[in-house]
Amino acid sequence: MIMKVSLERKILFGYIINIIVVISLGLIYWQQMLFSTNTQWHIVSLVLIILSLGMLTVVFFILKAQLKAKKQSGEELLKNQKLLQSIIDNTTNAISVKKINGEYVLVNKQYQSLFKSKEENLIGKTNFDFLKKETADRYHNADLNAIRAGKEIQAEEVFEQSDGSHTYLSVKFPLMDVTNRVYAIGNISTDITERKIVLESLKAADTFFNMSIDSLVIASKNKFTKINPSLSKLLGYSNSELLSKPFATYIFSEDIAMTEEEIKKLKKGTNLVNFKNRWVCKDGSIKWLSWNATADKTTGTLYAIVRDITEKLKLEEEEEKTLNKLYESQQKLNMILENISDGVLVANKSKEVILANDVANELFGIEDDSKISINFSDHFKILYPNGKKTFPAQNLPAERALVGEITDDIDVLLKDMSTKEIRRVLLSGRPIIDNENKVAAVVVTIKDISRYKKLEEELERKDQESRPMIGFKSTKRKKNK
Repeated sequence: MIMKVSLERKILFGYIINIIVVISLGLIYWQQMLFSTNTQWHIVSLVLIILSLGMLTVVFFILKAQLKAKKQSGEELLKNQKLLQSIIDNTTNAISVKKINGEYVLVNKQYQSLFKSKEENLIGKTNFDFLKKETADRYHNADLNAIRAGKEIQAEEVFEQSDGSHTYLSVKFPLMDVTNRVYAIGNISTDITERKIVLESLKAADTFFNMSIDSLVIASKNKFTKINPSLSKLLGYSNSELLSKPFATYIFSEDIAMTEEEIKKLKKGTNLVNFKNRWVCKDGSIKWLSWNATADKTTGTLYAIVRDITEKLKLEEEEEKTLNKLYESQQKLNMILENISDGVLVANKSKEVILANDVANELFGIEDDSKISINFSDHFKILYPNGKKTFPAQNLPAERALVGEITDDIDVLLKDMSTKEIRRVLLSGRPIIDNENKVAAVVVTIKDISRYKKLEEELERKDQESRPMIGFKSTKRKKNK
């Protein structure tokens, strides 16, 4: 087994051996000089021996001092290396240093972790040792670009990791020696995967912001800080005009005070829902805008969605006027219907009764109009006037009106199912046609002629009874003759 001897011991052993050699040579030479009578040579020899011993001693201490300095320098270098390694290991960036041939000479933990699944220790290896050639070539070419440029460059690099692909922004820079020649390439990589996702989200949000049909607004204090093109188009002002002046400049003067009150509430945490105010457009016209807004309590920034409701309000106003007119017409119609002596039913095309006057309610014995059926056979047995034959339901005015026919004074008997009461009525029907020339509803009128028929029969009977009294012969007797 060979023992390793330190350089310090080697110098010490060399010094001792050289001293022994010099002394031995001096003694040998001294013995030879004893037989010489030349005293001068004796002195010269002694001086030379002493000088040799002195020089060896000086050389020994110089070497020892140099060795000590080198050792201290090595310890300091090691200390600095450990300090540097500790610093770079505790940074979030991935750091590496490669020789020009691509061999790693320094990596931190973060950089090592990028390739942990492929290589446990990168020092002394190149990317070609553990990566596919095309991948290694890509990384190597990026390093060479930094050498060619002679300065730092930036490049995006994709690394496959256990949780998927990560994008890094790598800063590569050449390292120079004392002769100003490139001897290595430094690399500092920052994981920008989340940043890219956020940037993509911001781009998407910005695209959505600008493409939104609704007007989107961000405001701070009394000014807009960001608006989308929809608001500019809506009011007719350019973006710079709307952003450069307080937004109250464009609010209709009578609505400024109430708008400021709502903004105060908004900043206190009350969300703004469907707040309406008027804005003055560039062409001088007035538009009603509806605001849904919220505020960031920390920054006071206001976020709002704005919609133009000018046309909607006009339509609502016209609708209200129309409804009022319809209501007035309905009231007038009801007054007319209630003052008609005939029963009146109005039904939609689904045969649902939507209106009945009091006479019709009384005839059917039902107060709720919706419970009356336009199909009379649901309430009565319908007979011909002679009372012997059933009248066909399909020939009733309601059914014929639903197919567009007009009927007048159909004479039938209505026999109540429960009371057996019989009424003789005249039924008439009319279709109501819409704008497309289709049947939208039907109107059926019911004229109760039972009383008139009884009076008619009574008059006929009395007429027959009074005829003999005034000289008329009965038709029956005449026939018998």
